[in-house]
Amino acid sequence: MSSLLESMDNAPMSPLHRQLAWAAGLGIFLDGYDTIIVGAVLVLLARQWHLGPSQYRWGGTSALAGAFLGAFIGGHVADRFGRKAIYLIDLITFFFAAVLCSAAWNIYALVAFRFILGMGIGADYPISATYMAEFMPKNKRGGVITWTFGLWTGGAIVAGLVAYSLLSFGPIAWRLMLLVGAVPALFVIWLRRNLPESPRWYLRHGQAEKAAAVLARVDPSISPDELSAIVAAEQKKAVAPRTPWRVLFQKRFIRATLLVCIPWFIMDLVGYYLTIYTPLILGHLGFKTAHQQILGSAILSVTFLLGYVPLALTVDRIGRIWPQIIGFVGSAGALVLVALTALHVPVKHLMEHGQLQWVPQYSALALAMVFLGMMLSQAFNAFGPGNTTYVLAAEVYPTDVRAAGHGFATAFSRLGAVASTFFLPVLGKAIGTPKLLLILAAGSVLGGVTTWLFRIDTTNKPLAQEA
Repeated sequence: MSSLLESMDNAPMSPLHRQLAWAAGLGIFLDGYDTIIVGAVLVLLARQWHLGPSQYRWGGTSALAGAFLGAFIGGHVADRFGRKAIYLIDLITFFFAAVLCSAAWNIYALVAFRFILGMGIGADYPISATYMAEFMPKNKRGGVITWTFGLWTGGAIVAGLVAYSLLSFGPIAWRLMLLVGAVPALFVIWLRRNLPESPRWYLRHGQAEKAAAVLARVDPSISPDELSAIVAAEQKKAVAPRTPWRVLFQKRFIRATLLVCIPWFIMDLVGYYLTIYTPLILGHLGFKTAHQQILGSAILSVTFLLGYVPLALTVDRIGRIWPQIIGFVGSAGALVLVALTALHVPVKHLMEHGQLQWVPQYSALALAMVFLGMMLSQAFNAFGPGNTTYVLAAEVYPTDVRAAGHGFATAFSRLGAVASTFFLPVLGKAIGTPKLLLILAAGSVLGGVTTWLFRIDTTNKPLAQEA
């Protein structure tokens, strides 16, 4: 007779598994939509509200700052009170905040509402990842979590298409863009309404009968006699004292913490600037009109699929570490291509807005090279750290601190995202976008190096139940 956890690890995929995957993935979809749509919104508001540089940056940063707080708190709540405890609350928070964002009357109101929206998104990250990791069979866990997290890409693609299609609505276009993001949240709330608690969490709190009841939903082929025997065996086991969250920074888990925090921080530092400010970056690289910038951003969002799909199909065979390294290094090479192309574009002395300025003269070939490099950067990121950082953070910790560990890694990564969206535009203005891209390329290489130094193989291995 197998134990309850062995039965979970080896269970066939069931309708409950699929419902869990969609419930988690569509929450991530909302983050992808919001991350991309705000770039288009800020392009429009910069003209409509005459935003200064700092106001523009706060508009791009506020949700990420909220996500820092939401992830940190959400992970602790999920470990202490259960995964299901705030799985609806975080989405309800997102829904109302998205509606309020669409009704914002100035940039300060928008920043405040987006901070609240970010708290909902941030809390959802560790809970969704923990849910997926603790329910999925071990030989499909990586692929399912990757497919689930990849719905971020779906949200990004939809955001690009929505933004471009709503441009013709004039002054209210940005409000409609934000309001559209609230609609899927209602469906996700409905989808999550009757999800069960994690059986692994039940076991760590001495509730074997409840854990077995969930197992019966996961694998209906298990007979009542088998379930009774599993419960009896589990009840004979002593429940070890709960592990405090400070274990994340002690010797036995510090390697795991460094693995999931540093590369994810670097990925967000590089990735959020390239994602949120894609229209702005394209404007600096020769794409002059708002239509060109937003259409280009939409096309670049689709290129996530070029990396995400191959990773989801192979991650349970090739693992998480090598794709993450290849993704970091490949993205670095693509950014170098963009930067070197831009640095070799000829410039002319022209009068613009009453001032004499050096204006780059991008040829069609140069624009094509820039766009190709941006596409490759997105694809490599999606094949590697854009997805693997999320998966690894759900697999390297025991049940007691799994959500808290993922929440801490998410929060730590959001420090990189905040730095990316708030400070990198200032640095880019000071030194120029091409030189900034070279710095980001160096950061990506560092991400690959740290992944190798702190690597832990979690592929097809059972999750740790106790520390």
